[in-house]
Order: sequence, then C-alpha cells, then structure tokens
Amino acid sequence: MSENYLQKAWGDSIDNITINDIKDAINETLAMDDEHGAFWVSIIINDENVLEMNKNLEIVGIFEDNNDIHYKRKFKNIDEIISIYESFLAEDFDQVKSILK
Repeated sequence: MSENYLQKAWGDSIDNITINDIKDAINETLAMDDEHGAFWVSIIINDENVLEMNKNLEIVGIFEDNNDIHYKRKFKNIDEIISIYESFLAEDFDQVKSILK
C-alpha cells in the first residue's frame, strides 16, 4: 500500500490524507499571501508522485515514471481542482497526466 502526505508552503503537513484535507488546503491556500500560496500532495509508491496547487489555480504534476517531465495547467475553478485531486488520490496517474497535458 502506498503512503501519502500533504505539505503546505507555510509549513503545516498532514499524513494519510483524504479529499477533505485537500479541500481545506485549497481554501487555506486561496486565503494566503502569494509567497505562501501553495500546497502539494505526494503519493509514494516506488518514488514520489507530486501534485502541487498554487494560489493562481495552477497545478503542477511530477510522476515517478519520469520525474524530468513537469505537467502543468491552470484551472478555472476549485471544482476542477478537487476533481483532479480525487483522481490523484485514487492513484489514477494516467488520468491526471491527460488532464494536465
């Protein structure tokens, strides 16, 4: 079984996260200043798979199969971001990559 954690740019972290932890982090990030307006979720299988959200609603994904490739996309609303994090938590990395391309 994989392990996961959520790290906030302002220092807080949570292990074994749920989608509700991510929803809280999204709302907290949007309320932060630009310097601290980001968080990321990491799922560790063989290596880290990371999905980072910035305050400007941009998501960056880095995956263990090729961590030299950074997938990036700016989203229009929070619902889209929640949906991609649901796929990420389900470890459907191919789906997440296709959304971010």
